[in-house]
Amino acid sequence: MKNISLIDKTCVPCEDGIKPLDPIAIGELLAELDSGWQINELGRLYKQYKFDDFISVMIFANKITEIAENQWHHPDLTIAWGSCLVEIWTHRINGLSENDFILAAKIEALK
Repeated sequence: MKNISLIDKTCVPCEDGIKPLDPIAIGELLAELDSGWQINELGRLYKQYKFDDFISVMIFANKITEIAENQWHHPDLTIAWGSCLVEIWTHRINGLSENDFILAAKIEALK
């Protein structure tokens, strides 16, 4: 059976009892992203995107909004001149799920 890449998957709502991913699974999914995404001290997936102006940041953030709404999974965005910090985690389980990596892959495809 062929593995489906993260970009081709769709986020699915977490059900009660779902546990956050363990460090091994996180490492494997992070390696699949292979694009500068990291895990911060709070255990959240993040990446900072750089731009040459403010309008490009806003265009990028608005594209993220469309993806987030379509996937029913919403990142935290910190927007500043020339920069958009994207931080993702599954609020319901207060940790990381495969959905976070799916969303990151879809965001990465925008760049």
